[in-house]
Parts: sequence; C-alpha cells; structure tokens
Amino acid sequence: MPDTVSHETVGSILRGEALVRWSKVECVVRQLAAMAVHRPDPDDEVRRFHVLWTAEFDSQTADPMPPRQFDPIAASVIDAGRARATSDFPSPTTAQSVVGANGGRSIGMAPQRNRGFTGRRELLEQVRSKLGEQPWKPLVLHGLGGVGKSQLALEFLHRYARDYEFVWWITAEDPSQVTPALATLGERLDWQSSFDMAQTVRSVLARLETGVPRWLIVYDNAGAPDEIRSLAPQGGGHLLITTRDPAWLAIGRPVEVDVFTRPESVELLCARGHDIGFAEADQLAERLGDLPLALEQVAAMQSATRTPVEEYFRQLDDRALQFLESMPLGDYRTAIGTAFVVAVERLNEESPTAAALLSLLSCVGAEPISRTLLRSGAHRVPPPLGRLLDQPDLLDETIWQLRRYGLVRVVDNGQTLQVHRLIQAIVREAMSVEERAGAYANARLLLAAANPGRPREPLTWDMYARIGPHLRAARMVEAIERDARQVLIDHATYLSEIGDFEGSRRLSEEALEAWAPGAADDVQVVTCLRRLVAALFALGRHGEAYRRAEEARMRLIDHPDYGRDHPATLELSDVLAVLQRVFGRYSEALSRDREIVEGYRRTRGDNHPETLAARNNLAASLRAVGDFRAAQEIDEVLVKTRRELLSSDHQQTLLSVSNLARDLYGIGDYAAALDLQRSTCSAYRSRLGDRHPLVLAAWRTIVQGLRKTGQYGPAIEEGQRLFVVAQTHLGADHELTLATMMTYANTLRAAGDVYLASNHAADAVDRYRRTYGEHNPLTLAAATNQAIVLRAVGERRLARRVGEASLSALRQVLGPDHPYAILAATGVGNDLTLAGEHEIARRLLARTLEDAKRMCGDRHPDTLACGVNLGLLLPSDQPALLEASIDGLRRSLGARHPVVEAAMAGRPVECEIEPPPV
Repeated sequence: MPDTVSHETVGSILRGEALVRWSKVECVVRQLAAMAVHRPDPDDEVRRFHVLWTAEFDSQTADPMPPRQFDPIAASVIDAGRARATSDFPSPTTAQSVVGANGGRSIGMAPQRNRGFTGRRELLEQVRSKLGEQPWKPLVLHGLGGVGKSQLALEFLHRYARDYEFVWWITAEDPSQVTPALATLGERLDWQSSFDMAQTVRSVLARLETGVPRWLIVYDNAGAPDEIRSLAPQGGGHLLITTRDPAWLAIGRPVEVDVFTRPESVELLCARGHDIGFAEADQLAERLGDLPLALEQVAAMQSATRTPVEEYFRQLDDRALQFLESMPLGDYRTAIGTAFVVAVERLNEESPTAAALLSLLSCVGAEPISRTLLRSGAHRVPPPLGRLLDQPDLLDETIWQLRRYGLVRVVDNGQTLQVHRLIQAIVREAMSVEERAGAYANARLLLAAANPGRPREPLTWDMYARIGPHLRAARMVEAIERDARQVLIDHATYLSEIGDFEGSRRLSEEALEAWAPGAADDVQVVTCLRRLVAALFALGRHGEAYRRAEEARMRLIDHPDYGRDHPATLELSDVLAVLQRVFGRYSEALSRDREIVEGYRRTRGDNHPETLAARNNLAASLRAVGDFRAAQEIDEVLVKTRRELLSSDHQQTLLSVSNLARDLYGIGDYAAALDLQRSTCSAYRSRLGDRHPLVLAAWRTIVQGLRKTGQYGPAIEEGQRLFVVAQTHLGADHELTLATMMTYANTLRAAGDVYLASNHAADAVDRYRRTYGEHNPLTLAAATNQAIVLRAVGERRLARRVGEASLSALRQVLGPDHPYAILAATGVGNDLTLAGEHEIARRLLARTLEDAKRMCGDRHPDTLACGVNLGLLLPSDQPALLEASIDGLRRSLGARHPVVEAAMAGRPVECEIEPPPV
C-alpha cells in the first residue's frame, strides 16, 4: 500500500467527515475493492475515486478565505490544505483541530474550547512565562480534582496555539491510551510508523525531543509518573501536564491551580446564573468553597430551573445532608456534595430515565463517549433506559436536560458526551448498592452490545478505539457474562493487531487474574491465555510466554473436556513449537510439530485450514533442522492445495509460495528461489503492505537470491532498503531486523565492501547475543558470518577465535551434521589454511566434505565450495576434486559468477549462514 492508515482515519473517511490526503484514500479504496463481493478491478476503482477526490479537493481550495479573525479551533485545516494536499485531519466542520504557527501546519486533536471560560488571567500568564524557562522539564499543573486544571490547560492551548507548529492533547490517566495517542500523532505528522506500536512511540518521542518542529503537548490528568514517564518526551518542546498526583512535583516545574478567587467565583455566578446578585453570588461561592466545577454546575442548574437563590439555599440545607452522610468524598464533602446531590435528587424526581442515563454514564470512563456507542446498547440494556437509547429524539431531550443541569458536557458537535470524573464519583456514591450494581451491569451490557467482533479486520477498529477507554471503568474484568468477557478478549486481539502488544498483554493479564482462579479451563480463559502468550511472544518475553503456554497445555491434556487433540491444546502446542525454534531447540520443535499435524489430521482432516497451518509449521521446523527437501515436499503440496481452496493471491497461498522459495534457496537452487519469490512479491505487497513482517521476510529472500546469483549491485541496494525499513518498522532488536542486518552485511562482504560489512556484522552479533543468548543458533550463525568478514578485513586471529568458538557451540547445540555446523567448519578450514596449518585444514575439510555430501547433496553449492577449498590444499598432481568442484559451481551458478571466478583464480570460497524465519 502507498501509505499507512489509522482506524481513526478510516472511520473519518467512511463517515464522510474529512477529505484526507490521496495516498490514504487509495489504501482504503484498494482494501474495500479486495473485500467487495463483486470483485471489481482495484486499479479501475482507484482511478475512479481519484477523479472524485481531485474534484472535491479543488472545490475546497478554490476560493481564498475572506480576511477576518479566526478562532484557532475553527481555523482547523483550511490554511494547510491550500498549501499542500497532505492533510490527514478532520475537516473544519468537526471543530476539533487547532491551527499551528502562521497557519502553516495544522494538527492537534483537542477538546472543544470552553466558551464560558472565566478568570485565571494571572495563571495563564504564569504558565506562558514558565514554559519558556526550563523547557527540558514538563510544566505541571497540580491541584485537587474539580479546580479546573484541564480547563486551564485547554484554554492555554487554544489561546496560544499559533505560537507552535502543532499542538496535541493526550488523555493520560491510563497508559494504554497514551501509547495509541502518540502513535496517531506520528501518523498525523507523516513520521515513519512501525509494526510494533511501542517502536512507533519510541520513534515519535525521539523526533519530538529533537525540538523540530516547535510543539506543545498536553498530558491531561496524568496518573503516577512511573506509569507514563517513559511515554513522555524529555525536552524538545513544551510539555504541559495536569495531575492530582503530587509525585510529579519533584519531576517538573509545578504551578498550583487552586480554587477560584472570590471575585472570579462571583463573576461566573453572576454571568451564568439567573438573576443572581452580587451578595447572593458571594454567599453561594462561600457555600461551594469557590470550587470551579461546583460553581459551574450550580449556575447551570439555577439558570435552567429559574430557582430563586433563597429557595436554592433552602434545598441545600434541607436535602443535601441525607446524601452527605453516605458519601465519603473527603475534601469534596462540602464543596461538591452540596452542589451536585441536589441536582441528582431533582433529576430523579423529574426524570427517572435521565437519572438512569446519568448513572450509566457514571459507570464508564471519564473520556468522551459517543452517541454511536450509546445507541448500540438500545436492544441490550433493559427498559426504560434501553428504550430511551433506541429513540434519538428522546435521547436528545434527555441529554439536553442533563446538560441544562450542568451534569454532562456535549462535545464534538454533539456527537459525544462527557461527565467529569468527580461528578461520576458523586453519582455512584449517591446510589444504593443495588442501584450501583445495576448501573455497572448496564454499562457492561452497553459495551458488550457495541463489540463489533472480528477484531482482526481494520474496519472494526474505529469502534474498538471508542470502547477501549471505558473497559476498566466499567469493571469489565469482573463480569461473569460470556459476551462481556468476549469484549476483553476481542479488545486484546485488536490491540495486538494495531501493534500495541504491551496494551494487549496488560489487558489479558488483568482478565486472567480475575477469571482464572474459578475457571482455569474455561474456553474463554484458555482463549485469553493464548492472547497473553501471543502478546508476550511479540514483546520478546519468550521465556515467560513458554512457561505460561506449557502450564496451560498440561492442564488441558489432563482435563476431561479437552485432552491432547483438542484444538485449544493443539494451538498451545503450536505456540510452544514456535518458541522452541526461537530457543534453538529445533529437534524438539520438529517432534512437536509432527505430533500437532497428526492431531489435526485425526480431528480435522487433511485439508482443514488448521491442518494446513500445522503442516506449514512442520515445514518451518524441517527447514530449521536443515532438511530442506522434506520441507519442499510439504510446501509444494500446500501451494497447490491453497491455490485450489483459497486463491493464488490469498495471504496463506502467498505465504506458502514464500516458504517454497526458502526451500529452494536451502537446497541451493538460488535462481529458482529468486524467480519464484519475485513472481508473488507484488501480490504480497498489495495485500499486506510494504512493511508487514511476512513481506519483509519475502523481500529478504529476494536479497539473498540476488547475492547468490551474483547480482551484487541490486542486492546491496535492496538489502540496504530492506534493513532500513525493518529497523524502522519492527525495531532494532526484532528477529527479522537482525536477520536483514546480517543479510545486508553478508551482501556487503560478498561485494567487497568489507569494512562497512564488519560494522554491521559486529552490531548484529552483539544484538543477537543480548536478545537470544550466547548459545542460540541464531547468535552462533551470525558469529560464523562475522568470522568470514573478519577474515576479509585481515583480522585472522580474531576470525579464527570467533569461528572455532562458533563451530564448537553449534556442534554441541545442533549436532555435527547440521548444515550450520558444516558451514562453520568450512570457515574454520579457511582459518587454518590462512594460518599455514594445511594438514589440519585438509583433515577438517575432508570430514566436512563428506558430511556436506550426506546432508546437503553432492551438487549443493556449499558442498562444492567445501570441495574447492579442500582441492586447493591437495597436491597439484591431484586436480580432480578441484576441477570437479569448480565445474559443479559453474553449472550451478554460471561461468561468470564471482564465486566461480574466485575459485578459478585459486581463492577459497566462503559459505555464510542465512537462517530462515522461525
């Protein structure tokens, strides 16, 4: 695909809210064309939509805006849209974007500006002054809940947005919301994204910390510093944090946000209330402790009900105490309790349905909740609230009533609602135990009803993003209903799909802690455990993943409802086999994969998708032990079967083709491997994009094939591009990144750029060692390659030490007959030759040649290379081996291949190791 597209952008496109840049529209059009039942030609659809997009873009940018004063919130994307057609933000009508300096770059999703913002002039100036004093430290707005920290930060952001290239607002109470917010920021700025969202976030933070462009970011309602400090930029711009946690005071530059001054309180009450005089406002402010949140609510309710102030005082005295006795709100007992309990009581009297809606909204997150999400629960939430959610007009009236009383805020052009977390706490505390349980049950029913299912499909991701902030607040992990639990499982899957593996791990772990003690073998518990294991694997926590999977598998084997051949047991076995390959325990993985295939054949049949997937994994284990011909037999059948059952361009078919290309490479048919992989690479990229790990692995096969067929120039060019993409998209220590780094180093060495190759080889070995351990075959294979590079740069003694140590370890870990050990022995033979120890070298290479013939075949290029090296050590009157080996290489690689020419010139041949993906 030409670009990456977030779930947020997809949703915006499909709802018709925005004209995003063309490259993102093209991605969506191609994806929809591939999914459409009438199978349109994707290129035709792209051309058709491009005409429509161009016409719309021209219409939006044809007439210049008349000169007038713009509020930053309204200016939005207009100026940037005229300058360049690269905007990816909602259109001006969404009233959520904030324009940057000089209108040059428009970015920054933020809450709507509070048009009734009052006072705080000195605090605003203090914030502006302090932000420039020590920009490497965050500015921390701290104070009690309800004093207006967020409103102060929001007003500052809107008022001074033009001083920055971009601004960004992040709800930071939950770390799981910070990560995707930073990833979305990177996408909006067209910065390179990664398959792993954590890697994307690291890249975004690094770019922010350079200080270019000039930015302002707000982390609103941040929790403990330990939870999100690693997710915040350490300098480079202006970072504003609002928090109630005093631990931030030792980290940043504190600015205390206190209650209103009395004149500010009086100003707000007189401006927003109905017929409130100065003296009455003063008395109300005294009763409410000058707390802004309470003042706003009282002014809204008094204005809506036209209640005389004297009567309002009587209600406070007569009716609030019964609530205050049951509401342990600490510092807010007076300031908030007396303000809100009267409103809640009156709401209960006037509209029990509105009160039920407020109760529901108090049992979800404090983040905005969309009307779309509310409407989804209409047929699940019991009446009368369920009937209300199903009637848009009545729902509008009820929301209007809550808004009049100052109990909810309506944002995003009326499409989302928000209840302050302190109002939520008061409402929950005011309910009886039974009422509170019912409200939480309704919240869970709502989220379960909104669950779109199919979390692996990108078109569902927008709804999952809406659901996510409310899962913990609604106490979903406490649910015993299966559909409620499924929400958590699906959401953990969604988080993995978007690359937030840590978020998936955290959610899966929380769910298991709540569910597992009472139902350790329940199918949903097992499914959730598989999600946890997958997240741990993606995070590189392989040992922990293996332990959790093995414990669960043993429980299922002994359980009467599961057993050894149950799909859940077999799936956990499959995970264990993959991990065994990661650990380098290839023979154990092969044995386990054979058992899995037989289990699926017994229970599913030969052509069931799970059986085919198990055979695919069996071929991977065969490649790992070096039996490429057996793997080839399996993959040839899989390619044929999947083409018949699925299609030639189906992802599973393309995977089988890539695996078959790796088999051909393994048996030494490099040209055939290159041709086969090239034949499907375009289809692979069209289906998965340029940066999907499966596509990158296929790309690596192409680079290897180019090098092995002597096309060094294209191999270097493609190898460098591949390495950069893998490192950027997957992270520096990902297995595939390390493999592409080693492949690139091998290519540089073969082409003669040995010093650059040396740098990359050393880096790869070091990273392999730290990631997988000293004796993992991947580490030892990389070290064997490093020894080849060291010989090329003249570091003969070091090359020999590295080569001999690697050979000894490979023989111990994999056995002397494994192809890696054979190739390492060939390299050590070259070390001995260079050291003048010709007799020892001859004996080693003679044994190695016999092993190579037995394991790889007489005509494998690596066998022939060993024969060349041994032939060079034989007396000149024994030319048969050398001549036969060179002739074999000539037939295999071509007469003008650099390796053949080197052998003819009397130079030893090097044999690098290129492990296939696990």
